[in-house]
Amino acid sequence: MEHFTSPFAASDFARAQALENRQFLTALLRQSQAHRYYSHPFLEICNQQTPPREWVVFILTSFYKIVAPYTALLFTLGGRAPTLQSRFALLDNIYEEMGCGDIAAAHPSLYVDMLASIGVACAAAERAPTLLPIHQINTHLSDCIERRHFAVACAVLASAEATIPPCFPVLAQLAQRAFPSVDLRFFERHGARDEGHSDDAAALFALTCQSSLFESVATAVYRDLDCRANLFDEWSQALASR
Repeated sequence: MEHFTSPFAASDFARAQALENRQFLTALLRQSQAHRYYSHPFLEICNQQTPPREWVVFILTSFYKIVAPYTALLFTLGGRAPTLQSRFALLDNIYEEMGCGDIAAAHPSLYVDMLASIGVACAAAERAPTLLPIHQINTHLSDCIERRHFAVACAVLASAEATIPPCFPVLAQLAQRAFPSVDLRFFERHGARDEGHSDDAAALFALTCQSSLFESVATAVYRDLDCRANLFDEWSQALASR
């Protein structure tokens, strides 16, 4: 946890079920690194020539539809947390996402500022169509958070947070190469702290999961990765068509 003192003691993670859960999720997240998301050609695109500005605008505008609802999903997950301690632990992530007490520094606010710096108004981003893979990402996250066991949602959150470090530097480089004066504060708020958020979600998984859920957890994690890889497909196809 980055901002708050952990409400858990070492003994909470020493229970047999917590140890089994931690071992399972650690292995699952390690295995998931072999998913095509992590080796997708899109992630190498910054090694090519500077991409067309209109394509970069398309990518960054479309990604707004992932950023905008994310804080609401975190609040919903916090509301479903089964104990005071688990709600408190999620609050650390929510607090950071919401700007640590400064609404202007909330992640959606910073993303809107970034779009404005490349000439895209918030209203235009709101009006832009939601790409099918983004709709699938958001629908799947919403389903896991609102309808599935809390532990399943925590596992998917841990995996989703782990997808940020390989992706966001690429988006930031694309933005800066196409628009040298772009406001990069949104991307600067991400990186190592996302690994911390992934670890926090994994800890909550360890404390709340049952082994009977392991198969469902693996299916849900890979479904999220499939959707994110499909988004890379669509972005790459859009570049190829220009």
